[in-house]
This record gives sequence, structure tokens and C-alpha cells, in this order.
Amino acid sequence: KKSCNVNQMGGTDLAYIGDVVFELFVRSQQVWPSQRTSDLQHNVVRLVRAEYQSHLLQHLKQSTSFCLSEKEAQILARGRNAVTGRSKNNRRTNPGAYQDSTALEALIGYLYISDPARCAELFLWMKDKMSSDSQHKLKNLE
Repeated sequence: KKSCNVNQMGGTDLAYIGDVVFELFVRSQQVWPSQRTSDLQHNVVRLVRAEYQSHLLQHLKQSTSFCLSEKEAQILARGRNAVTGRSKNNRRTNPGAYQDSTALEALIGYLYISDPARCAELFLWMKDKMSSDSQHKLKNLE
């Protein structure tokens, strides 16, 4: 078994892990109550899109209920700075949103590896924010 030093991992490596962990978190939040598979997929895609992750990051930075440590802020910067140029996969994505989503995924990857309890705190904050966003959207549709 190889061990890793999370502090030596690059921003893209952390984001690679964070992407998977974030998608699993979102899927686990969306799977209940039961819904049609097409609706489930639509909801998951909407929440894992770079634009929504950018929205989460902007609110996270302003949050008083989840304060980022200096190290976490450094990880966000490492993730954001890891994005260079535009790849084939993000042609439709606003470059700033793509950088923000990579930064957020890097933070998630870092916390998942180094501090699972803190990662759980971040997911609890995200769950509350997603719920609030969902309720706000429903009110706007009425």
C-alpha cells in the first residue's frame, strides 16, 4: 500500500479526488426521495456543474458558519492556480467558474484525505446551502 503526503499533492491531483468525492456526496443527497432516473441525473448534473460549484465557493468564502482556515485558503489557491488554458472538456464553461470549481474540488480532495471530520463539516454546510438554494428556487417559481 502506498501512502501519500497530501501536502505534496498538486492542485489537479487534489481536485481529481475531490471531484469524485463531491459527486458521490451530491448523488447520495439526491437519491432520496426516490425519483425517475432521468430526473435524478438532471439534478445531479445541475449540482456538479462548474457554475454551481463556483456559486458554492463564492458563498463559502463569505460564510460565517464555515470559516476557512489559512491552510484551506492556500489549498483553494493551489487548486485555482492549477487550471491553465481551456481543455476540450470545458469549452462550455466560463473560465472563472472552471477555476473556482477546480479550487473547490481541490479543497474537498484535501479534506477528504487529511481531515475527514472537517470534510464532513464542509459537506454539512454544502447540504444546508443546497437546500436553501433549492427552496429559494421553488419560491421564485410560484
